[in-house]
Amino acid sequence: MESIQITEIKVNGKCVDIYFNLSKGLEMFFLPEHHFFTEYTFEVTDIPKSVLVVPLLLNLLPFSWLVDCVIWIDEIDEDFYDCIQPLKTAFRELHSNIDFGGTLIAAKRIKNSFVFNNQALQLFTGGVDATTTTIRIIDKKPILFNTNGWYLNQSDEENKVYDADVSAIEKIASSLSLESYFVKSNFARFIISSNVDKEFCNDKDTTWWFGFQHSMAFIGCAMVAAYKFSVETVYIASSYTFGQYIICVSDPRIDNCIKCAGISTIHDGYELSRQAKVKKLVEYHNQSDMDMFLRVCSFNTKNCCECEKCFRSMLALIAEGADDLSEYGFYFEGDFLDLLKTFIIKNAMELDSNHIVFWNDIIKDMKDNYENLAHKDVCDYLLNIDLEKARRNAILNHYKKDWKEIIKRKIFKI
Repeated sequence: MESIQITEIKVNGKCVDIYFNLSKGLEMFFLPEHHFFTEYTFEVTDIPKSVLVVPLLLNLLPFSWLVDCVIWIDEIDEDFYDCIQPLKTAFRELHSNIDFGGTLIAAKRIKNSFVFNNQALQLFTGGVDATTTTIRIIDKKPILFNTNGWYLNQSDEENKVYDADVSAIEKIASSLSLESYFVKSNFARFIISSNVDKEFCNDKDTTWWFGFQHSMAFIGCAMVAAYKFSVETVYIASSYTFGQYIICVSDPRIDNCIKCAGISTIHDGYELSRQAKVKKLVEYHNQSDMDMFLRVCSFNTKNCCECEKCFRSMLALIAEGADDLSEYGFYFEGDFLDLLKTFIIKNAMELDSNHIVFWNDIIKDMKDNYENLAHKDVCDYLLNIDLEKARRNAILNHYKKDWKEIIKRKIFKI
């Protein structure tokens, strides 16, 4: 049986470096350093190693089940150990077309406990889902916690997005009189996701990152922060909603299983559609007269106002009667309708099945709320186009325009 052995956990101030050995058959799935790190914005020397290793384990466990290998570890938090089997069962329910094997063997189980001093720590990005959860639990004074798993300890240029995230989230936290903390890690890099996809995921209509890893990595780091600040519950905002069967690892059946040192996890807002969340944001903005500073554009230093996610978010706000989109963190030049038409013509290929459900929800809400819209021209336009057809046309135009580059990529597998 293939194996992963955790060999060393080094703690230095705010940093944790963990090293592991692999059996030969697993080496193709990991970077050659066999190294996982987390760097927090707070000291971690007072946190037990049985807790500090949880972020790594929440990345490795689904991998071990998928490839059928054993994880060997010296010590593990007892509550976390007890949640592993329910977690594995939840993965089997989510991925019913995959046979899961693998196991974890620990030499020692450590009972960690403390007196809770804070009610909530929330994984926070500044996006629609996360900001809605913050508003919903604002009376609990949640500690806002942000993760960056793509961090490279190299030039400042490569880490500008992280710096922008920190600045924006600190600004939001300050406006709400909340604390904020951060972690930098290589959790999105140390496993070679393309190789995992090729061997195990592509023929199952899923991907390693979307179907197995991302929320596990986020919650793992959050557990360390929750332990540090004696927090009772970690909150992670839902990405999808009740009634949408999307095979995404951030699922209430999975997230709600995760426990460590007496800390539990809540997958929040699953009963709300994305549009219902946006409605709450607009209502909160109108009642508090506070700018929301939403941050929805992944891997950019600001909302680009050109991608699908930015347009989806801006349209959702318009559907709830929002007028000045700059009050929500979206800054652009020119007329919004003209920008939208350009996006539909050039980039509608981004409207795949996982995203078009949100657009249809938004358009329905616009129609129902027509009298209260500040941008009725946007609604009129969307009601008179076929998004599926627009997507097909955009794909066709892409092939016509970029056919040489597409063929080159196919031949050389770039």
